[in-house]
Amino acid sequence: MRTILLIDDHAAIRETLTEVLADAGHSIVAAENQTHALAKLAERDFDLVLTDLMLPDGSGMEILAQSQKNSPTTPVVMITGHGSISNAVEATRLGAFDYLTKPVDLNKLRVTVRNALRLGELEQKVERGSALDALVGQSPAVVAVKELVKQVAHSDVTVLIEGESGTGKELVANALQAQSPRAGKPFIKVNVAALSRELVESELFGHEKGAFSGAIRQRKGRFEMADGGTLFLDEIGEMPLDMQVKLLRVLQERELERVGSSETLPVDIRLLCATNRDLRQLVADGKFREDLFYRINVLPIKIPPLRERPGDIELLALHFLQKFNARYGLNKEWSKELLARLTACPWRGNVRELENTLEGTFVRATETPVGIKFLPPEIGGSGALKIDGGLPAGLTLDEVEKRYLLSELSRAGGNKSKAAKSLNIGIKTLYRKLEAYGELDGEEEINN
Repeated sequence: MRTILLIDDHAAIRETLTEVLADAGHSIVAAENQTHALAKLAERDFDLVLTDLMLPDGSGMEILAQSQKNSPTTPVVMITGHGSISNAVEATRLGAFDYLTKPVDLNKLRVTVRNALRLGELEQKVERGSALDALVGQSPAVVAVKELVKQVAHSDVTVLIEGESGTGKELVANALQAQSPRAGKPFIKVNVAALSRELVESELFGHEKGAFSGAIRQRKGRFEMADGGTLFLDEIGEMPLDMQVKLLRVLQERELERVGSSETLPVDIRLLCATNRDLRQLVADGKFREDLFYRINVLPIKIPPLRERPGDIELLALHFLQKFNARYGLNKEWSKELLARLTACPWRGNVRELENTLEGTFVRATETPVGIKFLPPEIGGSGALKIDGGLPAGLTLDEVEKRYLLSELSRAGGNKSKAAKSLNIGIKTLYRKLEAYGELDGEEEINN
């Protein structure tokens, strides 16, 4: 049964449309104004939103915007009087599925609703499939990971994603979220290692105004932000022991207290964790709580290193090539010799190192197919970034800097500390530049 949010300030219209849609087998949640509707949208997802364009306390355009923000795949159909058709047309340009004019033709209503629901289904499948498709590979180990994701995504079970740095742990978290019933709800990602020890409690649990020096206003923590959705704690093994105690309480009690407050707040989240460390060894060394380990290790997913699936390297290289061509507006190809050399490399930095290396190679290349000579020296290329002729004419200084930074990052195998040292800049400066250039991909956060 599909659930439809119906918004109209006229009781008679709500009753008629509710009856027609209920007869078609749908569940109807009715709202009489914008305020009520926005509250309903905040509470849950709907399969379809059917809203009057003109409401006593606002506009259906606000409802369209909020629905798209909360759940981009939920179709929205507008109902409008003849005098506002131009506004309804504008709404369709902004993303509404269609519009119906008053008085509503009930046969057209049934057809429009049926088509809109079908489109919503297809878009959800595409979105979920895209997240799984991002896990590139055909090796048995990768296929097994994908199957496990599909098997467990529908539940609220806590998942611990294990794997070396650069193997794609965040991609697995993205796929779990996209495949889950919480898709479209908040998905908050936190890199625990990127948070300062002094502020980690406030970042996770929030704080009240005046709770400590510098707390000039109340702030929600990441748990509150993720309420109703999913929280992804990356590099969980780096969490300080005192914070592990508080995290365990939140997971057990499903409630938290902001720093500086005695008020208990309930939270409803699905927790995903990731680590590149051996948590069992950390437990043995007294650096990770055993009870927390058992609490988050409900369902482990182990991602294999790239060296254990060399057959996927060529697929990944072609995947990144498509990405780079789109990003830079070019049409380059990899040579057969380059692909063969890639397959023979150990890739200690895994998929992230491969991607960074290939982007630097792509940027340096002055010809296509891109040959081995454009690879970094450590894997057999000359690796020199030739500003004369190596870059297209007309680049801005920022664009040249970006390409040079990415080149050095690939030369460092994706190791940001090493790249920052070779560039003679601080690690935080490198992080901020990469963030400004959109090159962190939500993987890491910078604590100012």
